[in-house]
Amino acid sequence: MQLSYFTMPLHPPGSDPAQTFADDLDQIVTLDRLGYKEAWIGEHFTSVWENIPCPDLFIAQALPLTEQIVLGTGVSCLPNHSPLMLAQRIAQLDNMAPGRFA
Repeated sequence: MQLSYFTMPLHPPGSDPAQTFADDLDQIVTLDRLGYKEAWIGEHFTSVWENIPCPDLFIAQALPLTEQIVLGTGVSCLPNHSPLMLAQRIAQLDNMAPGRFA
């Protein structure tokens, strides 16, 4: 059986964003060590509970800290980004992570 993970993420209002990013990153690194096949990071910034507005940037930070886990965006909502800039960021990320970006 292959295991995968999806994070929204959810953090209580008032949490330190830098700490919540670090905590979410630690989860991904731990999942990689445990042998999870994939981790999907959702784009969320519609609520004070959900604070990853650019999953591609989060994935770029996770890549050098992990070895085998495939990382993907749960969604990239075009109305929230410039479509051209998002396409360029995703294309660059795909090239930076050969075989590890979904």
